[in-house]
Order: sequence, then structure tokens, then C-alpha cells
Amino acid sequence: MYHSDAVIKQLQAQRILAEKLDNAVSGVIDAVSDQVSKINKGATRLSFYASCFTDEYYDVCKKQAIEDNRFLMGVAQLVKERNIVFSLLKIYLDYQLQNRNFRQIEVIKMHLMRANIHIAASTLTSSSFSLGATLAVVAGLNITLPIGRNIGRVVGVAAGGLGIYGVVQNAADSAKRLQLMHPHYYHALYVRELEMMYFLVENSIMRAGALKNEWLSDYEIAEVLMKLMGKV
Repeated sequence: MYHSDAVIKQLQAQRILAEKLDNAVSGVIDAVSDQVSKINKGATRLSFYASCFTDEYYDVCKKQAIEDNRFLMGVAQLVKERNIVFSLLKIYLDYQLQNRNFRQIEVIKMHLMRANIHIAASTLTSSSFSLGATLAVVAGLNITLPIGRNIGRVVGVAAGGLGIYGVVQNAADSAKRLQLMHPHYYHALYVRELEMMYFLVENSIMRAGALKNEWLSDYEIAEVLMKLMGKV
């Protein structure tokens, strides 16, 4: 919950909750014409909306509208459940651990113990170990909203709209990368309306090497957990 509260505050500071996102679309043409030289990603994204009625950009515009809606669904989950970071990581670990037996979980646990990492789990089943590992990882993470310097500070309604769409574009780009690198994890997030929130943990996931293969060995899982916990 701590991480989600911090992210919500950052979203609020950037005027990025649902009602602000809706308001930004209504002034899209003016926003683009006034701010295109100032805020790159947001301006480009909004410029496609300004071209929605042309055949050339209709498909792009439609796809962006779906992404915007998915982003709002993710924000709604964030505000409602206050455990987005936990969910994003647990879904990944559930996938990686789901078919491992007691002996395999024991191997992972032993690798972690050598690094002085002890996972609290009532039993050595994949589900209980996934829960304990997720709690241990989340406790040590420092999640900040990955907003680029070019959209960090904005002034006025039009600029605010571009800042919003710069963040949405970052989220969309992150989701597309995940879909290419790890389709199963992407799908697991998608069905839970969370794929557009993946950008919150992408840097941590990538640094840990969690997506180098769709299925990791027992040792590789232990290594990923160690990196996520800052032990390597």
C-alpha cells in the first residue's frame, strides 16, 4: 500500500487521474499547436488525435484511444486496491513458479539463504512461496513514477494535457515492449487490466533480468529475486 500511495500522489501532482485525462482530449488541437515544440511525446500522441478523421491516422488514433482507456482502468485499480506494485510482481512470480514442485522451490530457497535472504512461507508450495517472495521484494523497492525530464514540469491546462499524454505514451511504450519480450506475462497483466501499469516496475524488472527468457531455471529465479531485493 505504501508504494501505491506514493504513486497516487505523483499521479495527482502530474494531473493524471481520470478526469484530467478526459479533459485533456477536448482541447487537443490547441494543445498541439501551442506546445508541440515543448513537450515531445505528449504532443506527438495528441497530434494523432487531431488527425482522427483522416484515413491515414484513423487506425493509430483508434489504437491510442484503447490504450488511454486501458490506462484509466489501471489507474482505477491503483486507486481502488492500493497494491498495484505488489500485484504486478506477484503475477510475474506466480507465472514463474506455478509448475514447480517442492524440490524445485527448496532449491530456490537454498540459493536465497546463501545470500542471507529468508522467505517467510507457511509451506513450500509455489503459491505460498510466491506470496512470501513478493512481500520480501516489495518491502525493499523504491518505486517512483518514471516521468521524463521533458514532461516533469508543466504549466497551464494545455501543457498539463501534454504532460499527461507523455506519461500515457511512456506507459504504452512499456506495455508494447513487454508484449514482445514476454507475451505470457503481458497477457496475465492484460486480463487483470494492469498491463498499462507495468511501466511502474519495468526498470526494476529489467535490471533484475527477469524477462531474459519466458521460463527461468530455479537458479535464475533465485538470482532475479536477489537482484530485485538489492542483494546482487
